[in-house]
Amino acid sequence: MYLLKMIERNLRRNLRRTVLTALTVALATFIYLVLASVPASMDRIVKDASSTLRLIVVNRSLPFYGIPGRYCDQVREMPGCAACVAITGWPATYRDVSDQILAVAEGQQIVDVFPDYDLSGEARRAWDRQRRGAFAGRVLMARYGWHTGDQVTLRGVDRDHLALSFVILGEMHSARYPNVFAFRRDYLEEARKAIGHPDPDLAWNLVVRVHGVENVDALIREIDDNFRNSDYETRTLTESDALAGGLSALGDIRGIVLALCAIVILTVLIIAANSTAMMVRERINEVAVMRSLGFSRGAIAAMLFGECGAIGLAGGTLAAAAALWIFGTGASLSIVGGIGALWVTPAGAAKALGLAIAICILSGVAPIWTAVRLSPTEALRKVV
Repeated sequence: MYLLKMIERNLRRNLRRTVLTALTVALATFIYLVLASVPASMDRIVKDASSTLRLIVVNRSLPFYGIPGRYCDQVREMPGCAACVAITGWPATYRDVSDQILAVAEGQQIVDVFPDYDLSGEARRAWDRQRRGAFAGRVLMARYGWHTGDQVTLRGVDRDHLALSFVILGEMHSARYPNVFAFRRDYLEEARKAIGHPDPDLAWNLVVRVHGVENVDALIREIDDNFRNSDYETRTLTESDALAGGLSALGDIRGIVLALCAIVILTVLIIAANSTAMMVRERINEVAVMRSLGFSRGAIAAMLFGECGAIGLAGGTLAAAAALWIFGTGASLSIVGGIGALWVTPAGAAKALGLAIAICILSGVAPIWTAVRLSPTEALRKVV
């Protein structure tokens, strides 16, 4: 307790430097924690998708070239298929061009294909009744402050800038797609026809729910064999494989993020080492007096390392609390569009806190080792 009291008093002796150092550590730790959460969030997206019994059917030649929505009629008749829905992406903006939203036009079978959306009961009846009805993911609802019953207008980013108005029917409960804005596909097709678009009935992809794990491989082969040599040949993947392939197309995001994390850690180490060196240098005579009074090298080193650790604890705690508050429930991860979100988990925050404390303690090794090795006579001769 006496040692803790000394640490607390010493930290208050130059309060401005202590606060500024702690804030610097907090800022760097916050940046590190958010960066480190990017690859972790991407891994979480793929891991969560691996537990579903869904297949993604795309165009074999080029995934975004399109695939006829009517293919679902044939897929539903295949053994092992529980449900099938055609999905058409409609990239749009909300209030201005910076408010990018991945709106997805989906068939009314969405309820059967995505039971994790929790659109059963009254939600399903509202979806069937309201042609302009839409469901938004949790992150999207929180970002724009939408509530059930609100009317919103989105504008497409294509050359026609088609504007569509919607009524928010509720929140779409899906941790996998918390940024998606889902609405009825027939509403989009009718609006496009009204402005003179052709009616090719081309969807971005088909999503198929399988009865059981034992049917997955057989149904994949059945779908691709059935549409082989057709005008639109298919390529069928599991949902997790499709998401992993899409994320891999972003390039070496993981390597870039880890490199940035290393730079942040090195920066914090240099700043903390400079601050610690100044603190020890200013108190070298005080260390000599304490040695003369009988304090051991270990006690003095523990006090100085304690001060370093306290600064790291304060900065790391502030950073972890801020990151959890902002990103704890998920935030938009723009690099992957409407898929997934950026999550900062308590476990990740705890690791970042421990890293902040460790870096601050490590930064004091050289100056503190030098200070405690000096004899009292040599230390008193030092010019501060």
